Amino acid sequence: MNRYALFLVCIFSTSALPAMAALDPSQPLSPAPPLSLFKAWAKPIKPFQITEGVWYVGTKNLSSILLTTPAGHILIDAGLDESAPQIKANIEAAGFRLTDVRYLLNSHARLDQAGGMARLKAWSGAQLVASQPNADQMARGGRQDFALGDALPFPPVTTDKIIHHQESIILGGITVTALFTPGHLPGSTSWRVTLRNGKTLIYADSLATPDYLLINNKNYPDLVTDIQSSFKTLAAQ
Repeated sequence: MNRYALFLVCIFSTSALPAMAALDPSQPLSPAPPLSLFKAWAKPIKPFQITEGVWYVGTKNLSSILLTTPAGHILIDAGLDESAPQIKANIEAAGFRLTDVRYLLNSHARLDQAGGMARLKAWSGAQLVASQPNADQMARGGRQDFALGDALPFPPVTTDKIIHHQESIILGGITVTALFTPGHLPGSTSWRVTLRNGKTLIYADSLATPDYLLINNKNYPDLVTDIQSSFKTLAAQ
């Protein structure tokens, strides 16, 4: 089988990932990246086709991928809140309509991948699909992040469908399967896409642990074992 490996951002568990508990006040948080960094990543670019039925509709360094089918479309990730109009415009420039998007999928629930989700969901009427921890954090608007606390909030949004590890969404001849790859965040989810032509695309979430306390992290005790398992999950695809 031909495979497309798409490691853009933007990281195994055989059961549903747990929701985050309240943060431990004795656990130091990691320094949050400056908003200027994200804004630099959010510079507009023109959409481009990756392969048949797959379009890049995101910004310069924040990916949003449109999977197109005759029965409607699937959008993975939503960039910053202020990037939502650009993503909508890119979808239209590629010859599609945002209102034909049936599902919105999330890789991880921070402002760089979920910030624009509230607006794109409202504009499209699509169902938002996410892991339970990502859904919880998107409902909090990014607050109580295990590493960053409340430093990088974004507009809260409600998830319509909680997806589980190895569960699939099927639309218009394509199959999108959730691969839980926690570590960057407890809810981090990668996506395996089987296209209509039989080819496979892997949309891998970040495996980065920037300035995280890896050992004895009270807010994320399983961080190291999760990251190790996530590398194995992606390597097995």
